[in-house]
Amino acid sequence: MKKVLNISLLEQILVFLGLFTVMSYCFQINKVNSSPFESIKDHVPIKRPVNLFNLEESVGTIFNLTQKVGAKPVSTVQETNLRKDENLSSALKRINFKKYHVNNIIKSISILKNGNKILSSLPVGMIIKYSIPSNLTGGALKLNYTKTKDIFVWQDVKKNYKSQIFLRPTRIEETLIKGVIRNNLYVSALKSGIPENTILEMISLLGFSIDFQREIRSGDSFEVLFTKKIDILSDLVTQTKPIKYVSMNLSGNKINFFNYEDKFGSAQYYDENGKSSKRTIMKTPINGARLSSRYGNRKHPILGYTKMHRGLDFAAPLGTPIFAAGDGIIEKAGWNGSYGKYIRIRHTGTYKTAYAHLSGFFKNIKVGKRVLQGKIIGYVGSTGRSTGPHLHYEVIKNDIQVNPMRIKLPAGKNISKADINDYKSHIGKIIKQKIALEKSNRDNKLAINNHNIKKILTVN
Repeated sequence: MKKVLNISLLEQILVFLGLFTVMSYCFQINKVNSSPFESIKDHVPIKRPVNLFNLEESVGTIFNLTQKVGAKPVSTVQETNLRKDENLSSALKRINFKKYHVNNIIKSISILKNGNKILSSLPVGMIIKYSIPSNLTGGALKLNYTKTKDIFVWQDVKKNYKSQIFLRPTRIEETLIKGVIRNNLYVSALKSGIPENTILEMISLLGFSIDFQREIRSGDSFEVLFTKKIDILSDLVTQTKPIKYVSMNLSGNKINFFNYEDKFGSAQYYDENGKSSKRTIMKTPINGARLSSRYGNRKHPILGYTKMHRGLDFAAPLGTPIFAAGDGIIEKAGWNGSYGKYIRIRHTGTYKTAYAHLSGFFKNIKVGKRVLQGKIIGYVGSTGRSTGPHLHYEVIKNDIQVNPMRIKLPAGKNISKADINDYKSHIGKIIKQKIALEKSNRDNKLAINNHNIKKILTVN
């Protein structure tokens, strides 16, 4: 009897194994013959855990953000700006958020990383997009508190306020801009679409080789190649990288400079032959100004008698930026008698430069601070003994004022013979990129013109 039972059990096991083998074989055949869409169930995507070190991307509207985070639906979205002498709390009260909501919104932001620091440093003019809560809809805020980040505050389905920092999405764009000078380089470059910080970089770079007051004529042209980062949501430039290539055509005389990083990774500029763009001191430390008084004897406009004028005067609108003529240490920054607000920079054991009649100093300018050539140090004014807004500029050699227009200054370090082939190869790549962008710009312009012609023909 026991033997019969054992045989019966063995038969059951053999049948089970046989069925399992057949099913496995069928499953393999089905998998081989199936389409990618039929097998998609084997690869169902799972929601990735939140990466605590990478911020999620922001989106365009509060409505889109509420969907992104699963917030309580909102109603009408309005917009305001953070006013002077206002914090977020007082701004929310001004736009009719009730005290309960204000307190909970502030609390939700304060528990973010550096939340209290963020709340205390929100910039004046910051855009606040908001939806006021009601019995049916939730409250929400979107704060564009830096160029690159948004804070989103919302109510969840349980009406609790939550906050999160989002990174604004960006795109990188290589840009070549060409322009013609009609009045001065600054205004013409601005009108051509070059960002202001890139214009100041151009002026700083070209200021060693070009006298902006005497050498530039209407009709002269320029071109600049640079990389910019664009905010996708606002389509505004948020950041630019150092210029790759810049050129100016002055009455047929073309000056070209190319970016070539030194061993420390800093941007340096050289012409096509590897000669440095730099000089010890810039020819003119201001742009868009008129040379109103030269170095030498002149009748003083206030004192009324002939007096030696030991510098150059550049007439310019009040508040025009003034640049450091060279790398150096601030030796004096403050009031200096008839000079008014005054800065003096020591560049080497031989040279110093001085800037007088300023309306004010750039932030953090103080005695003993190191400044870099081409960086803003102050602004045109009319302080001290002055008849109107202008910069009085002096170059001091061995403690004696000399004529800035006549001194010959040593150039910066050129490309070494060992590196010249690498440099030539490098600028060859920049030129190829420039040619490709020129073609792209022409194609885009042609496409736009063809589109406009088709529109005119359709209307007619």
